[in-house]
Amino acid sequence: MGKADVLVVGGGVVGASVAWHLTRLGQDRVTVVDAREREVLPGATGLAPGLVGQLSATAELAELAKDSVATYRDLSRSAPEPLFWQVGCLEVATSAARLERAHQDVEHGRSLGIEARVVDAADAVAMAPALVDAERALGALHIPSDGAADPAALTHALVAAAERGGAHFRWNTPVRALERENGRVVGVRVGEDGALIAADRVVLAAGMWGPVLAAEAGVRLPMVAVQHPYLFTAEVPGLDDTPVDAPIVRYPDHLVYTRRHGRRYGLGTYSHLPLPLTPTRTLVSAEQPFREADFGAALAEATALVPAFRETAHGRRLNGVFALTPDELPLVGPAPALPGLWFAEASWVTHAGGVGRQLAGMLLDTGDHLVPPDRLAPDRFADWSDEKIHETALGHYRGIYDAH
Repeated sequence: MGKADVLVVGGGVVGASVAWHLTRLGQDRVTVVDAREREVLPGATGLAPGLVGQLSATAELAELAKDSVATYRDLSRSAPEPLFWQVGCLEVATSAARLERAHQDVEHGRSLGIEARVVDAADAVAMAPALVDAERALGALHIPSDGAADPAALTHALVAAAERGGAHFRWNTPVRALERENGRVVGVRVGEDGALIAADRVVLAAGMWGPVLAAEAGVRLPMVAVQHPYLFTAEVPGLDDTPVDAPIVRYPDHLVYTRRHGRRYGLGTYSHLPLPLTPTRTLVSAEQPFREADFGAALAEATALVPAFRETAHGRRLNGVFALTPDELPLVGPAPALPGLWFAEASWVTHAGGVGRQLAGMLLDTGDHLVPPDRLAPDRFADWSDEKIHETALGHYRGIYDAH
């Protein structure tokens, strides 16, 4: 295989999205390397709950999410298996203040090009009876164009589509280091023997491992890895294999979100102290041991809120890791201090489609950007200390619920 024009490190949902969007723009000399096997997703993608909500306090996130919805719908039309269900979202109000906020969010959504309406409690319960607490709901904000994704199926579809466009994926290929020559990145060293894969440009889309590789090359990525709990019910009698048949449901007053996953329901909560994690090369998975002492109380409150979790035995509990930035926006673009190095980091399934389009347009200099590039520039916190980046990012942990 010859030298790649673009080499992407990381074959999760973000890296696969970057590769696919590059091939759609005619760039066929794209290589993606990933340490895992093709069918395994040990990174954050494999643990993602798959909620795709577009309404955000931040216009940039809304634009990226809207484009992601369009991308996932396009892929779904030709995919051999379902990967995205545009079932809508209900943001349940359990207080008068939140219900008033819902009315304000209708106008906010309109300003962002996102349709939303307020429904009464009875309608909310009728839309998702297993997930909406009839005793506490005062009404809900309904966003019909939101949806739920199967992160694994979505990623595999992006990989397959990128391969059809000419991209080459190399699995079981751990990256050991970025290769530098004359002050720029010229490829990566991979495998036990440190073989060189040369490339004109290298994109880090490696999730929480991105900062590790970047730091070894002298570049700081302003993101913080944080741990987050998610809980499934056991299989529910009477539920079939239909992945999703009701809106995803969020409880903004309680920092809780929930959805159906086929024969089970899933639930996550932000109502606990943020728990940072420092990634290292020896960390092989984004799933960490479940921390009952830190998550137990928050999950108990959350499960008391959602009917399906009150009525069904609980199943798997997981502790996943994702990345935060000081302003809650992803890191997309070049590393000014190290030519040849680019980033697509600190992004979720919610925004991965849009991030892929944004970076592909920048790499190929099409001039077509969803978001002004400076708003996502990886060096926008260059004058911040490590301590300030860390404290500010973690301070957004609960607030990120409203931003996503």
